[in-house]
Amino acid sequence: MSGGNREIDLVDEWDQLSTAVGARFTDGAVYGAAVAERRSVATVLVPSRERGELRAIAALSTRRVGPVSVARLAGHGLGQGGDAVTADASAARGLADRLAERRLILHLDQMATDSDLLHALRDHPQWRVHTRVTSDIPMLTLRPGWTARDVRSGRTLSQLRSVRTKYAAAGDEVRFELLQTTADLDRRWDDMRRVASKRAESRPEWDQWLEGERGTLVRAVLDGEARAGRMRVLGMTAGGQWIGHDIAVKCGTTWARYLTHFDPDHARVQPGHQLMVWIIDHHDELGVDRIHHGRGVTPVKKAWSDEDLLDAVDVWAVPTSIPAAGSVLAVITGITIARVRTITALKRVARRLLRRNR
Repeated sequence: MSGGNREIDLVDEWDQLSTAVGARFTDGAVYGAAVAERRSVATVLVPSRERGELRAIAALSTRRVGPVSVARLAGHGLGQGGDAVTADASAARGLADRLAERRLILHLDQMATDSDLLHALRDHPQWRVHTRVTSDIPMLTLRPGWTARDVRSGRTLSQLRSVRTKYAAAGDEVRFELLQTTADLDRRWDDMRRVASKRAESRPEWDQWLEGERGTLVRAVLDGEARAGRMRVLGMTAGGQWIGHDIAVKCGTTWARYLTHFDPDHARVQPGHQLMVWIIDHHDELGVDRIHHGRGVTPVKKAWSDEDLLDAVDVWAVPTSIPAAGSVLAVITGITIARVRTITALKRVARRLLRRNR
C-alpha cells in the first residue's frame, strides 16, 4: 500500500466494507496496513466491484517463485489466520474470478471453513483447491438477556465469586476496567506490557506479544482500531493493581479476541474466567452477541464456547490457467505435508511442468 490517492480511497472503501459486514479485524484495513508497514512488505489489494461498488477485497503479499507467483494474505504466519472481506457469496465468486485472472497460486493459512471465499474457490471451475485442518476456532453465541448463568453452572460461578470475596477481604478488591480510546491505552499500556511479560516468563513456550516488533505491531493495530471506535480491552485489577486483560476488537456485533494475558502471581483468582463472566454479563450493553476466541483451544476458551467448533484450514489453490494445475497442486501439498521446503521444490516442478506443456 504505497499511499497514492486512488489507493487511499480503496483503503477507505475496504474499511467501510469491513465495518458494514462485521469482518474480523484481522481481515480489515487497520490490521492490513499495520502488518504491511511493520513487515516492510508490498501489499497488493485485489478488489471486486459490482456496478462500481466495492463488494469484496483481498489484501495479499506476493512472491515470485520461478515462473509463477505465490500470494498470501497480509497477516500470514502471525497466528491469527485471515480471510478476504466479502459482502456475500456472490461477491466472493466475483473475487475468485479476479484472483484467477491474475494467475496467482494462493497459500492461505488458518482460514475458517465458513469463509465465503473458500467456498467460492472450491466451487469455481477455474481453481484447484486443497485444504488441511490445522486448528479449531471456538466461539460463543449469546442471546439477548443472557448472563454468565446461562453459559456456566451455578457452582462454577459461585467458586469465581468466592475467590473475589476472599480477595476483597484481604484488601485486594477485584475490579474491571474497559479501555476504548487511545488515551485509555496510553494510561494502561505499561501495565499491560508488565503483565504480558510476566506471563511469558512463566510459560517459556509462549511468545512475548507486547514487546519488540510484535509489540509495535499490536500497538499500531490497537491505536488504529481505537481511532475507529472499535477497540475493546477489558482489564482486571486487584487492589488497584493491573493483573490481567482481554484485548479485543468489536467487529459488528462480535467481540473478536486478539490477545489475553494475566499475572501468574494471581492465577488463583482465575482472571481468564473472571473476564469472560464480565463480558457475558455486560454483552447487551456492549452490543455483542458473539465471542470469537480466535484460533486454537485453551481451557478458558473451551469452557466459554459453544459445543461445535469451527475448523481452521491451510489452503493451497492453483488456477487452471497455470499449465497442469492439478499436478502442481498435488506436488505443492505433498511437499508441504512432508515438511520439505516448498518454495525450492515449487520452482523446480513449475519449470518442468511449463516446459512439458509448451
